[in-house]
Amino acid sequence: MSGRSSRAGSSRVVRSMNARTVLATMWKGEPMTANSLMQSTGLTRATVLALCKDLADEGWLVEAENSRDAGTSTKGRPSLRYVFNARKKIVVGVDAGQHRLKATVADLSAASLGTAQNSMGHGWGTPQQRRDAIVRTIDQALVDAAVSPTAVDSVVFGVPAPVDLDGMSPEGPNEYWHTMNPGLNRLVDDRGWLARVENDANMAAFNELNCNPELRESSFAALLVGRRYGAGIVLNSQLLRQRRGNAGELEILHMVDGVGGADGAGYSAQVLAVEAIERAKAGSGPSTSLSMWSEGTIRAEHVFMMADQGDDVAREIVDKVADRIARVCALLAGPLGLEGVVISGGMAPALSSLVSRIQESVQNYLYAPWLKISASATGADAVCNGAVFAAIEGVRERALKGL
Repeated sequence: MSGRSSRAGSSRVVRSMNARTVLATMWKGEPMTANSLMQSTGLTRATVLALCKDLADEGWLVEAENSRDAGTSTKGRPSLRYVFNARKKIVVGVDAGQHRLKATVADLSAASLGTAQNSMGHGWGTPQQRRDAIVRTIDQALVDAAVSPTAVDSVVFGVPAPVDLDGMSPEGPNEYWHTMNPGLNRLVDDRGWLARVENDANMAAFNELNCNPELRESSFAALLVGRRYGAGIVLNSQLLRQRRGNAGELEILHMVDGVGGADGAGYSAQVLAVEAIERAKAGSGPSTSLSMWSEGTIRAEHVFMMADQGDDVAREIVDKVADRIARVCALLAGPLGLEGVVISGGMAPALSSLVSRIQESVQNYLYAPWLKISASATGADAVCNGAVFAAIEGVRERALKGL
């Protein structure tokens, strides 16, 4: 009796291992026949067919058009094909930024089904106001996606604060971190969703890992440069989180000559522009086309636009910003031996034309001819997209573990 039990247990283990192999292979999304699965997994035809049927019964796979209808074969009996069911689970990714909230509803192929975006205005808001605004943004995205809340499996929040293994952020030197992450790991408990909170720069790095094949086998940092600097660090293809979640926090920048603090490139450009406008108006500085904006309406993108159009004051500001970014890149890359720094977030498109200048400037502070500076192609959606990828990763890990 014990022998039969042992054999049955061993059979279940083998079945689970084989099922994980098939599902992991099918997760790529391309329709596959039994023959192609046999070649990819090394399993027998009988095993492959049985597992595909089981996985289809569980909703992970669906039957696709057969090989003859798909035009992949013309002779003999048409082969049955299966394809991964990307709608088996629905996930939500949220960029819970200081001033901008964005939610994306997606399937397991990371295809966006609906989005929503709201502003928190110029203030932080209270923790409860942020919680309410985030829930409202998620609900608007669900409406845009025509998806019921009951269909959602999980949500990942990207926040501008360190996040520990329990999804909590410390109070820090002020209330900022705690306000940015006001217990978001429990925000959707009443909906039965799984919730995960991550640092926003980590999510930007995770976005690059999933979108940029060149970076998948390397060590790099995704550097958010908007309102404040923050870095998501990837070492040997693995995202570095650390137990307290403080990897990539750049409060130390107040000790770096020529940088002076963690205020990001976007914020610095805006502050320098306001100072230049005030000097021009007072007659103590050169005139500048930046004066067409008021101190309250000037933005970093206006500075970059005027620099491109030849305004000397704007060009000087852009040069200062580029040099500060170069110093931050050197600080990150030197101790960690990074192979690349990806400028990420909403400022990335505006800074793409400065990449070569930043690359050259880095060499003034660090000997690293191998270091590649680049600008993310994702732009302002880097954090939200990274949160979607992280949510999908969580679903995949639980699915494979549960088989």
